[in-house]
Amino acid sequence: MYALQRELGQLQRLGIIMEPDLADPREAGGVLNPAATRGPDGALYLLPRLVGAGNYSRIGLARVVHDRQGDPRSVERLGVVLEPEELYERNSRTEGGVEDPRVTYLAALQTYVMT
Repeated sequence: MYALQRELGQLQRLGIIMEPDLADPREAGGVLNPAATRGPDGALYLLPRLVGAGNYSRIGLARVVHDRQGDPRSVERLGVVLEPEELYERNSRTEGGVEDPRVTYLAALQTYVMT
């Protein structure tokens, strides 16, 4: 996943902030299509799709780490927040998993909702 910065009306590529951890079978196939949101602590969080063996996907959670200038440079992995559980999510013939989250904060309920 690339970090971008808007500068003088243009985007500037800052570099890769998250790549698959090949030692982790849950993401050896890739990390992609993250949702992004600010947490109650003000930190920026990513919820990437983690692709593992058999093309099974789950949703991870990572906190973005910024440098002294405030530019995103890496992530701190915090675990998995959603795993395939239902039979239709764990179908070995058609592969399976949970994919491409989107997250929003509902202030009236003081809760985050992921679709």
